[in-house]
Amino acid sequence: MRISSIFGFVAAFFISTPAWANISCDDYQGKVCLEAVQTDSGVTFFVENRYPLLAVTLKLSVELENLRRLSGNDGPFVLQGGTRTELAGFGSVKAAPWSYRYQFDWNRGDHRSVPDVNYHYRLPYAAGATFPVTQSCYGSFTHHGSARFAIDFLMPVNTPIHAAREGLIVDLKEDSSTGGATGNYRNDGNYIVVKHEDGTLAQYFHLRQGGAEVTLGQTVKRGELIGYSGNTGQSTAPHLHFDVVKGGKGRESETLPLSFETASGTASCPPVPSAFTAVNR
Repeated sequence: MRISSIFGFVAAFFISTPAWANISCDDYQGKVCLEAVQTDSGVTFFVENRYPLLAVTLKLSVELENLRRLSGNDGPFVLQGGTRTELAGFGSVKAAPWSYRYQFDWNRGDHRSVPDVNYHYRLPYAAGATFPVTQSCYGSFTHHGSARFAIDFLMPVNTPIHAAREGLIVDLKEDSSTGGATGNYRNDGNYIVVKHEDGTLAQYFHLRQGGAEVTLGQTVKRGELIGYSGNTGQSTAPHLHFDVVKGGKGRESETLPLSFETASGTASCPPVPSAFTAVNR
């Protein structure tokens, strides 16, 4: 699941230009905003992360004409929720017109997180329940590239979803009733994001409308009911998409390899077709 934003802006100014600011917010939820503050001699970039609790990783790329870097760099930057941060500043080289073009990308999570490779996850549904895996690691439909370690479980709409690991609810969406097979529906999916002790994020996607049983900032235990499955977003059939990620240094969060505790033992990257029964441990 990619959450990324790209914006370009071209400006050409003389040294007599008065100060002003240009603000570009992402077209996903409008919560990651880049602000270019211009003066008579240059431009300084700030970024605001309007997600209250969700950390994001951001990469800034800038093309310059008659400007030089005075401070900062291009990242990747880690932006904690609810913060505004100065990224970089540029000043004119000589008394002549100057211009710049920029773009930025962001994704969920902190790219510096070090995952606990010894942790075994609980299957994300009720103990005793069994559901088939319809797309596993390196799936040809959507589980490739940065999403290569995601798992899809086929299940009816309104199936109870349980936390695969304890953590903090840092983001959720439950207002959508829309879904479909094409990428046009990618941003319409409902979801819950849980931050773990090691900084990684569990993402539960395609929940039904109004399907969250948790609130932002709530701490949940392993195995606790957190919501109900659905068929929203980019989806060909009702299912739960589950992955664990940290921030990526490019356009997408990086999914991480993981293993599940099941009634038949520990399973990693389960084959398709296969089905697993959840255990309460």
